Amino acid sequence: MSELLSDTEAKQLLQLCKTGRLFDVQNWIASGKSLLVPGNVKTTPLELALNTSFHSLVELLVRQETSQKVKNEALLHADLLKRLDFIELLVSHGAETSSVPFIDVLRVWEPKIIRYFLDHGADFITDSPFAVAFGEKIRTALGPWKECKEKYPDLAEQLQEQADRALRHFCYKEDLKWVSLLMWAGADPRSRGPTLDDDEDFGDPENQTTALKAAACKNLEILNRLKPDANRDDVDKLLPYAATFARTDVVRYLLELGAKPNDKPNGGSTALEECLNSFQFGAFRYKISWQVDSNPPKAPKYYVSNNRDTVQLLLQSGALWRPDNGYEVNSVRRSLLECEPDVTLELVERLVKHRACTQETLHDLLRTPAMRRHLIPVAKRIGWKGFDVRTAEQKAVDERQRVIFQQAALRELASRYDREKIYEEIWSEPIQHVAKRYGVSDVGLAKVCKKLNIPRPGRGYWAKKAAGNLLPRRPPLAKLLV
Repeated sequence: MSELLSDTEAKQLLQLCKTGRLFDVQNWIASGKSLLVPGNVKTTPLELALNTSFHSLVELLVRQETSQKVKNEALLHADLLKRLDFIELLVSHGAETSSVPFIDVLRVWEPKIIRYFLDHGADFITDSPFAVAFGEKIRTALGPWKECKEKYPDLAEQLQEQADRALRHFCYKEDLKWVSLLMWAGADPRSRGPTLDDDEDFGDPENQTTALKAAACKNLEILNRLKPDANRDDVDKLLPYAATFARTDVVRYLLELGAKPNDKPNGGSTALEECLNSFQFGAFRYKISWQVDSNPPKAPKYYVSNNRDTVQLLLQSGALWRPDNGYEVNSVRRSLLECEPDVTLELVERLVKHRACTQETLHDLLRTPAMRRHLIPVAKRIGWKGFDVRTAEQKAVDERQRVIFQQAALRELASRYDREKIYEEIWSEPIQHVAKRYGVSDVGLAKVCKKLNIPRPGRGYWAKKAAGNLLPRRPPLAKLLV
């Protein structure tokens, strides 16, 4: 019966199986004909029998089947058909449950089938099938996972890691429903490891994450569901993660939990430093939205509003910017150069207002030619804060413009007032009397005299004159240079 059928005979046999001709198949076997189809045929009589759901036909063929490979392939097919009765029949006649990847069993969403395979030696550790199933949101895998953890205590740690890995995954995906389901099942938000998108042997453990850290980067509602505890968790270390992604609401929540913003040995804030660096991420997203290859626009204030709000919240909480070295200052500078100059101006104003860093640090931030060029549109406004970011060329231009403006203003003033007349008047009587005739205050007329270089009597001049005392010599009226 092991003789290979011809193509014609194979087609005839397969047609009998496909149409459920039980007695004809029995006669075929009784006549001594083989059941072995050629390799170019993509299916087998047993597989076709499974598709017909004809239990007697399946039983007849599996009793006669001698190939372990065919039986195992039929078992996988029965699993995909979600037919527990066929699975039991095939296993009772030698099909191996270990031949079916357990993830394929989980994907049928049938608890009875899942438990049958588990009871018959399925491998639920290799390739982390539960973790994969959770990632595919197969809810019927949750119960069997809990049962396996209780039934096989020696494998509980490996099972736990599968659930924890899926929990980290859904924290990054911001899927509150599945975070809640996994927390209900017993996943640990504090365990460290890779996510479903990472390799099993994902690098240095220091580069791995926890569900708490993943949630801090993403979503306040999910973080709250994980129930961080200031007495149990290092909330200080969660703060920089939230600040890096400018999650203002998460930063506020962690601060309310008791997170300390200044965690560096030098008294500075890692969270503030990370948030200052994060402006480049907002700018990058802005560039992508424009889809410009060359000379991309700078990110405006509104596009980095979350970053600005997070910085403000940290500063209000007493965060200090204390860079350890020039590299850290350079990193913040590069980040700000990707935004419009108004963003840098606002940041400097806030740092000054909250006394969050030294003047030396701010000067270091603004000192480079690239930053000076960047701030040209706001040079005057930032100059009011004590930071002259103009280049030497710009200073020379500004000085020339100032002189031209002053000369024009002086010429206009000289055209409105007669210098010689005012000179004679203010030396003839007190300036208060003269000012009334010009419709200005004595202070106003004194300013006019100063601008037009008109000398005035000194303090006590009119009292000395009234007393008959010797008066100082009146200075001459010099020529006005305009």
